[in-house]
Amino acid sequence: MPKVSRPATGLLVISQGRAQAFVRLAIWIGVVAVFYLVLLGDAALSGERTASDKADAWHEWVLLVFPLFLFPYLFSQVRALRRADELTLDGREKIVSQGRRTLAAFADVRSLELQTVHGSCEEFRLSVILSDGRRIELLETEASAAIEALAQEISELINVTLARTA
Repeated sequence: MPKVSRPATGLLVISQGRAQAFVRLAIWIGVVAVFYLVLLGDAALSGERTASDKADAWHEWVLLVFPLFLFPYLFSQVRALRRADELTLDGREKIVSQGRRTLAAFADVRSLELQTVHGSCEEFRLSVILSDGRRIELLETEASAAIEALAQEISELINVTLARTA
């Protein structure tokens, strides 16, 4: 569950806890390190190769590059550590912002949607639906009564309806 703070009336700040982000970052760095240790350790143990083996070794380069696909996730955890991913719903300014970037004005929000992820009820995704049809994901977290209460609080702050979808 994300950390929710209310520093002032009409101001709601939602962020991922730093400890949680640090643990996730450490786990993924560990996974990548083990991946490379196994991959490079296996290559070192294989010893001498014939010319045809070297020509067929292109798949090893693909494996070496594979963990690069984790970079966006790793960067999101670093942003969480720096608190650059804080989501702010400011009832005084009537804006939704993330970090220093304004995502939407309250006037542009048509509705708030609490949706189950992958059709299961174990995780929820909370999004705002804008007047132009765009969807902005606010957070994704495990199912709990707290997330439903938070969704209701946000819908009351923005003054829009809350839709629950599967």
